[in-house]
Amino acid sequence: MRWASVATVVGCAVVTLVCVAAAARGRTWALVPGLVAAAIGFRELRALQRGVR
Repeated sequence: MRWASVATVVGCAVVTLVCVAAAARGRTWALVPGLVAAAIGFRELRALQRGVR
């Protein structure tokens, strides 16, 4: 298991949640970095799943 990838997924999840919370409070610009962080986290998660097999 690559711990750097795990840290990336966790970090992206935190950033995504913060951006969603900011967007819910009326800051719609926060959706853009939130979507980018979610995409990066999803890509790393898929890479981790491929590495396990």
